[in-house]
Amino acid sequence: MTSVLKGGFGSPNGAPLLATNSGTEFVNTVCPLKGALDGYDNTIPCSKQKIHVPQNFCDAMAIREEVYGEQGVPLEAEFDEDDARSWHWVAYASVATHTTHPPKALRRSDSGNTPADDARRASATATRVPVATIRLIPPPHGPNKYVDEDKTDKHADADPPGEKQEAKHPPEPYIKLGRLAVLAPYRSLGLAKLLVNAALDYAMMNPDLIYRSPSPTALEMAQMLGNNKEREITWQGLVMIHAQANLQSMWEKHGFHEELRNDDGEVEIPAEPHWIEEGIEHVGMWKRLSVEKRKRLSLSSLDSS
Repeated sequence: MTSVLKGGFGSPNGAPLLATNSGTEFVNTVCPLKGALDGYDNTIPCSKQKIHVPQNFCDAMAIREEVYGEQGVPLEAEFDEDDARSWHWVAYASVATHTTHPPKALRRSDSGNTPADDARRASATATRVPVATIRLIPPPHGPNKYVDEDKTDKHADADPPGEKQEAKHPPEPYIKLGRLAVLAPYRSLGLAKLLVNAALDYAMMNPDLIYRSPSPTALEMAQMLGNNKEREITWQGLVMIHAQANLQSMWEKHGFHEELRNDDGEVEIPAEPHWIEEGIEHVGMWKRLSVEKRKRLSLSSLDSS
């Protein structure tokens, strides 16, 4: 887990948290927990799990349970099989509890305190509260494992029916962003943008963590079969989201589109039909990141080794 400290966004109502500090925001990155979530019971809240769950993941789940619960998503649909293999980002707000500062009229001008001293003292009187989260699911992504004749995925960012996914989604690996949730009092503070950028920046800087590089043998075989085959076994920066239709414009601001085109204007991925989950219209959207090109094995380099 890594932490990033950024400039403050203040209190939910826009007022400063403390007279000497406009507030701070923290963003924690929770790497895939894998076996640490074995035994998680999706019928009860994260805070009541019988197994030990890392606190930062519990913070993410608490936000999701509240936000998606407001939308009528059943609790048992909130935690799924992808959570253990995914990255999660959690944004925290420093919320003032009480202050020990005397009124300005009683402060001595010769106290010697610097703004940094005041900020440190202010942070000691604040509580860190989880307020927003997002999830990044790495490849692979098969047909929707939740949708069949008897069972449907009840979550608000659910996949479309499996037959549509098989027909429309590309063979190359892609990552999926989802479970973006911001508590109601904090929804006008740019936290969604903060988290989307944090997730995409992490993916661009750590492609080998997002998707394991193929073996030299597999890469050699793919290169012999052509560029399309190589793309099927390496992550080329492709990202997708399943957005609620009313949030489509927000995702477009982040560079996502229903129809993905390359630099020549050619359609790489056509737009897929919208679908309805639990009465909510959804849309699939795509974006390609500029992933750092690492030195790859080529046939010539293999021959010369």
